[in-house]
Amino acid sequence: MPLIEWTPEFSVDVESLDTDHKVLISLLNQLSEAITAGEPRSTVHRVLDALLDYTIYHFGREESLMRACSYPDYESHVRTHATLRAQVADIRDRYVRNPESIHSREVLAFLKTWLTTHIVGRDHLYVPFMAKQRDVVDEADRNFGMTSEAKATAAIAG
Repeated sequence: MPLIEWTPEFSVDVESLDTDHKVLISLLNQLSEAITAGEPRSTVHRVLDALLDYTIYHFGREESLMRACSYPDYESHVRTHATLRAQVADIRDRYVRNPESIHSREVLAFLKTWLTTHIVGRDHLYVPFMAKQRDVVDEADRNFGMTSEAKATAAIAG
């Protein structure tokens, strides 16, 4: 049984952000399954790395779109992202150093609460601002995708 299931209440009415949120939910579900099934440490570590990487990517996109529509609570939202990013990184780092130091139920409960309350609470606050400026948000989203693709290509090329 998944830790979190996508429901319409999670939607922020921006397709790319909804997709990102679905990916984050999927990664939390993979982490829950890996821990519950007693998967090797390397598997749990890989999922934690993917969760951290995707969190960073998603927050970058979300911040870009909030900036584009001049979201008035942008600075506060970015600070929340920084805190959440640091918390996910800390969980991953503690697991790498000492897997037994991470109490799986507590970590999974924290991550589930973190993601669901952030989406339904904080993220839903920007929905009306993005809806009013759909064209600007769509353009910023296209630009973010091109920038991210260019960065990935450059990283692969070395």
